[in-house]
Amino acid sequence: MRKWQGLTVLLLVWLTDGMAAAEDRKDWRKSGTTADKVEQILKTLPSTSHVMLEVGARYQDLYWAGKLGQWDFAAYQVEEIVKLIEMLQISSPKRAATAQVFLDHAVTEFDAALQKKEWETFQHAFGAMRAQCIVCHNSNDHGFIVPPEHPVTAPSVILNLPR
Repeated sequence: MRKWQGLTVLLLVWLTDGMAAAEDRKDWRKSGTTADKVEQILKTLPSTSHVMLEVGARYQDLYWAGKLGQWDFAAYQVEEIVKLIEMLQISSPKRAATAQVFLDHAVTEFDAALQKKEWETFQHAFGAMRAQCIVCHNSNDHGFIVPPEHPVTAPSVILNLPR
């Protein structure tokens, strides 16, 4: 959430400072009404698909962090997934209820798994989260999106550094 608050502050600074107006069109940031500005800002909120791209990357990083025994990094990924889903509840209100079901059921096993720091317990928690991903996708008419049970790679360079 802090990341988005920071982005909001930057956006507001950008809006107030503005950039050189294009000669061929009206610059809503400078001459628009408050209502116009709010309308334009709302259009820039990330859609569900944008948020899910980041969730997907963190899902992969989470898997590999657990597999490699990088428990602090795994805990960080869980925290960030939760924050992204909470942000999604705000930016996509029609998904708020199913997102809450996900939050209530998908990450509950990770506390124990991350405390134990053992792959088998972690794998079970990861499988439970994956199952909730599938439930949420099905509930939102996106059942064709099935996260991999065992992601083959991780997007984070933190996990891909040679040891």
